[in-house]
Amino acid sequence: MATLAQTNEWLPNWATHPGEHLAEYIEMHGWSQADFARLADLTPKLVSTIIKGTNPVTHDTAIKLERVLGLKAQVWTNLQNNWDLFQARQKAQVTAPETAGWLRRFPIKELKTRGVLPNVKDEGVLADALLHFLRIGSPSAYPAKVSSLAVHHRQSNRSGSLPEHVFAWLLLGEHQASSMSLPPFDEEMFLQAVQEIRGLTVEDDPQVFAPRMVDLCQQAGVALVFEKPISKTCLFGSARWLDPERAIIQMSLRMKTNDHFWWTFFHEAAHLVLHRGQNFADDQNGEGDGVEIQADQWAEETLVGRERFDGFVRRAPRSELDVRTFASECRIHPGIVVGMLQHRGVLPWSYLNKLKARYEWTSDPEQAAKAEQSDGQAAYV
Repeated sequence: MATLAQTNEWLPNWATHPGEHLAEYIEMHGWSQADFARLADLTPKLVSTIIKGTNPVTHDTAIKLERVLGLKAQVWTNLQNNWDLFQARQKAQVTAPETAGWLRRFPIKELKTRGVLPNVKDEGVLADALLHFLRIGSPSAYPAKVSSLAVHHRQSNRSGSLPEHVFAWLLLGEHQASSMSLPPFDEEMFLQAVQEIRGLTVEDDPQVFAPRMVDLCQQAGVALVFEKPISKTCLFGSARWLDPERAIIQMSLRMKTNDHFWWTFFHEAAHLVLHRGQNFADDQNGEGDGVEIQADQWAEETLVGRERFDGFVRRAPRSELDVRTFASECRIHPGIVVGMLQHRGVLPWSYLNKLKARYEWTSDPEQAAKAEQSDGQAAYV
């Protein structure tokens, strides 16, 4: 089974030059630097510069220190390596003006809130953390990172989305997916999962359907990720491939009603089935093209059957009873039917919205599990 892995390792923001430790050992033995230099067969100047931190402890020197002081050579070389790496990090964190400008294109405040970036003002530290998050070596590599994802962005002409904000949201989802163990994508198993998930649309409570959705998708090689929307984006969802064998469906719950939630899921699922290997990000009211129309048609067919829905639309349904009866026949939530009728222009956008379930984000799973259901409201994780 292929596994996505993410390594979180504590990296201290400090280091000591091995010369500091050498000075302590020499003092502890009551030697002068000249005495120690003679014992170790090193020049007094070399010992002095190592202690001052202006010369490194080489492997040859480390062996001599081991012989005289009894501390393994590897300890000395590790101290030197840690010092060298610390110095390199400090140098890398010196932010040039152009890097500072690049940094400000991203939603820094929101990435801090979500724990991706440290809550500091130092632009060098922030730039280093952002590069880790983006998994690139320097800002100049950012275009290569974006092109490697190659997202087909269904974007609204009025959305005002900023590319760096969109990309940050997508990466937040990938970081969530990195903690999941995913088998290779199995299309037949995924289609079976989609059918079972369709049966969950009658549920109002996300605590009932969301964990089951995640589990079913994961078994089929798809990471289903719920990631809060981010500023200056209008994204409903995204479907893309983490690698040739594993995929991700990422949803934002931007509109907070179940018709949008379920339509987004089935639309993104369609992309994985119909357009394997292609990556998609879908904005609110984004203009469709050939592949988007195909995904819409697949979602409609899966939810209600296109011919059946066309026949229902021709009857110009307007009443709550009409909607509830059709939804019951299709075994889906009536709120989904309301949304589809509104999208077709059969119902005004303000009509029968009381039939929709509404969800709210919560960051506390225990709070969400205990949230009371009332007036079609549901907590959402």
